[in-house]
Amino acid sequence: MKKIIHIISGLGSGGAENMLLKLLKYSDKDKYYHEVISLKDEGIMGEKIKAEGIKLHSLNLNKKNLFTSLIKARNICKEFDIVDTWLYHADIFGLIISKILLKKKLIWNIRHSNLDKDANTSTVLKIVKLNSILSKYVNRVTYNSNRALENHLRAGYSACKSKIIPNGFELNKFKFDLALRSKVRQDLCIGEKEIVIITVGRWNIQKDYYTLFKALKELRNQNRHFKMIMVGTNLDDSNIELKDLINQYNLKENIILLGRRNDIPALLSSSDIYISSSMGESFSNAIGEAMACELYCVVTDVGDSKIILGNTGITIPPKNPLALTDSLVSYFSYLHSNGLEKNTQARERVIENYDIRAIIKLFELNYDEVIFAD
Repeated sequence: MKKIIHIISGLGSGGAENMLLKLLKYSDKDKYYHEVISLKDEGIMGEKIKAEGIKLHSLNLNKKNLFTSLIKARNICKEFDIVDTWLYHADIFGLIISKILLKKKLIWNIRHSNLDKDANTSTVLKIVKLNSILSKYVNRVTYNSNRALENHLRAGYSACKSKIIPNGFELNKFKFDLALRSKVRQDLCIGEKEIVIITVGRWNIQKDYYTLFKALKELRNQNRHFKMIMVGTNLDDSNIELKDLINQYNLKENIILLGRRNDIPALLSSSDIYISSSMGESFSNAIGEAMACELYCVVTDVGDSKIILGNTGITIPPKNPLALTDSLVSYFSYLHSNGLEKNTQARERVIENYDIRAIIKLFELNYDEVIFAD
């Protein structure tokens, strides 16, 4: 049995954490044994990981316990074949453990694409620069999108050890459900024939909600009737900056803030159009999940969003509210003419290209290649 230890910066609700959970859930447990080290605490995903029977170690790392945390992680990792790290801070930590303290095989997972100065903190960019120098010591650098690979190679990452493995989706979980559509709409006091737009993410500069609100304001100025559901961490009434934006654009009657939710498939089923207004993505889980639930998608051409969507939706330039409004208007007209007709082509594309079980096999093949490489 091949033994893989995963080191991740933290266990919040981001795309990397969700993909790691799916990998642990669907991996062949007769052939691969997994454990997880979180540099922080158990976070949101900790209980879900342990529910899969996976042992989880939390280091609660800080400046005072850095040395003892390195020793603890070294003792955990010494029995494993591969150290598999997720996110930039974990990449550095994992390199120290695997290459300096233990001489183990090391895989980095890169889940970030946009390296522009205006979309990242200076600290992140400094870590990227450091990691680009260290990448030559890594056995394999795995990217979840073509754009992430291109941008990191441009930043100086080693090219010869690169591999792209896209995200995968649980198609038995993310699917359109008419009964859930009716229930959610009833719970949120939304009419059956009202057009519902949805976005799923978090409050972050990369998501560019400013452009989204400009587009929605123009949509409202054209006397279009709609509800906009916003789901994700800090997309709730406690976010003063977000509430101020809603008031500034006079969208209080249109926007429903739900914050973090555990019923994303139901919320997607309740909706008609999915929006990704991001100025930076790598491989968007949210877009794939929306497609699996047969939504019509309008997404910005960032990361691999255009590749994910194919010809099943509309791709627009980032930071372009007028293009976003025009795309929404075109779907409004279509939906008014065709009623409840769903975007079955979008789901078919996900089935053909991003089924979670096929993606997990790519991860496992990657482990085998690294283990048996010289």
